[in-house]
Amino acid sequence: MRNSESNMARVVAKTTVKDQIDDMQYWLTVPMSERVAAVEVLRQRMYGGENGDGQGLQRVCRIIHNS
Repeated sequence: MRNSESNMARVVAKTTVKDQIDDMQYWLTVPMSERVAAVEVLRQRMYGGENGDGQGLQRVCRIIHNS
């Protein structure tokens, strides 16, 4: 685990809707900069490292011809 991730533990828990509302209330009290940092940690875990060397998101383009 990297130093920047040391304050986040991997946890799986079964919750109720009320617990989800409590989570939202918590995150609304956290400063914006800390929320953005938490999202960045999750993004790096999902899509790649700090250097941007991960696969990234796929993009799909459709061209529709109208007749």
